[in-house]
Amino acid sequence: MVRQVKLALDSLTSLFIPVRFRKPTPYSFADFQGDLLAGITVAVVQIPQAMALALIAGLPAIYGLYASLPGFIASIWGSSRYLSTGPVAIVSLLTFTSLVPLAEPGSPAFIALAALLALMVGCMYLALGVLRLGFIMRAVPNSVITGFSVAAAAIIVVSQLPTLFGITTVRHDLVVQDLLALLRNLPHLSLIAASLGVGTLALLLLARRLPRTFPTALTVVGGGIALSYLLHLDETGIALVSAISPGLPSFTLPAISIAQLLALLPKAAVIALVGFVGTHATSKSAARGTHDKLDTDQELVGQGLANIATSFWRGFPLAGSFTRTAINAEAGARSEFSSLVTAVATIFTILFLTPVLAHLPRTILAAIVIASALPLIDIKGLRHMMRLSAHDGWVAYLTAAMACVARLDDAIFIGIIAALALFIRETISRERIVEMGVDRNWHVLRGTLSDEHVDTLPGTCIVRIGMSLYYANTEHLLAEVNRRIVAHQEREKIPVTTLIFDMAGVHFVDITALEILENYLQTLSERKIRAYFMYLRGPVREVFAQVPALSTIRNLHNITELQKIVGAGHGALLLQ
Repeated sequence: MVRQVKLALDSLTSLFIPVRFRKPTPYSFADFQGDLLAGITVAVVQIPQAMALALIAGLPAIYGLYASLPGFIASIWGSSRYLSTGPVAIVSLLTFTSLVPLAEPGSPAFIALAALLALMVGCMYLALGVLRLGFIMRAVPNSVITGFSVAAAAIIVVSQLPTLFGITTVRHDLVVQDLLALLRNLPHLSLIAASLGVGTLALLLLARRLPRTFPTALTVVGGGIALSYLLHLDETGIALVSAISPGLPSFTLPAISIAQLLALLPKAAVIALVGFVGTHATSKSAARGTHDKLDTDQELVGQGLANIATSFWRGFPLAGSFTRTAINAEAGARSEFSSLVTAVATIFTILFLTPVLAHLPRTILAAIVIASALPLIDIKGLRHMMRLSAHDGWVAYLTAAMACVARLDDAIFIGIIAALALFIRETISRERIVEMGVDRNWHVLRGTLSDEHVDTLPGTCIVRIGMSLYYANTEHLLAEVNRRIVAHQEREKIPVTTLIFDMAGVHFVDITALEILENYLQTLSERKIRAYFMYLRGPVREVFAQVPALSTIRNLHNITELQKIVGAGHGALLLQ
């Protein structure tokens, strides 16, 4: 406990270190050039993406730029020098589905709730990082995240189709409702908007053959603005990005009420969980080529501070972007300074380019979002997962299916529960009890009884328990032990009078397992079978010492002690 408190205080102290650059030493002009180029390259990708992702979150496009500003804070206080933090598609979608039951998208109340949600996510990250509890974020199975990501990407595509086709519909928190609304209003699509949107999407998909550092999104944004201005597309009924007041957002504390906190708490937890799983995976991918050392707890601190900061600037929850992080590394970033350059470029855009951005057709932003989401619909990856592990595959498919017919946070919880249920079923059903014999050459226990050098001992059955004991598996495992006793008796033609539990594979025993094991030892005594433990681990031994019925069972440490227990006749076999 003292150690945990010390680690927490050390983490808290590290928050007040002004700058934690992990730049090369010395920092050369070439390093500065690399960071400058990488920062600008990420900015030209992030600016149109952030505006589009704000629309997914149910906010005006300018709020995507506001949310992008504090991303450099995550880089400075995090553990990855390449990680690009800002709006991401899945977190933006979760933000929308979390808030749409509580307020009208785009309304002042909705914007305030989005900022409060970012504050709550940031506080969760910060608390977990300071208390060194980052391991909790790894509790979600990869199968759940994979299935959810595929479904979320498909939902994002569906949510943007009305805008792509120039259709006005009311967005819902269930994708089925969005799809039905789209089908009902499909006859009212705008041919001009649909042509512009589909054409832009085609260009974006074809441009994937170009290097990722090529500013494809910025190019189509520039072209769209030019067409809109020259052809007066707003007069044809095409929706444009609304007029944006130039200037940075004012510093505002999010409004907080107990009722809102209680309503948003489970939703903030889901966003924090999904967002950080993706962030951590992105950081690991970026560090693979550089062998940078990642610290999960420090990364949580960085993400927490960035989300808290964005809540004060009317932003919404942030996470690490896989695409922009890869671009940052490929463009030659050397340190966290590249993220600061990106923030400065975003500030320049907010201050001087917002009047130009107001002419951007929304259908182009929808095309940018769809082009970014399509690669995430990885059906091939789901099939590969199913081939590798049927259990993981079924969990991924179940999570994806639930996300399409239920709320996204419910789908994640269903996926987690299904994964846990299958894990428990696997631990109960899989055979973890092995009868052991003694290898005459090496004087060790072996499970290959068919080997001519391995001897079994008449009247003495040795069983190895290959996993920890807990409430769900102990009865099943002890039933397997009974079957091994019966098989031993049939093979050796004499009753078993001694049972040796090889406990080397048991690292943990819960209270229910202790009670079941205590009752089983009592039945062994009634059957005139002596029981012994062997290779009992320290933590388990300490627990057994506090249970009277278990503390009296002798623990054997080696083959020599086993020899003395089974008697001289059987012991001779051990030493041949």
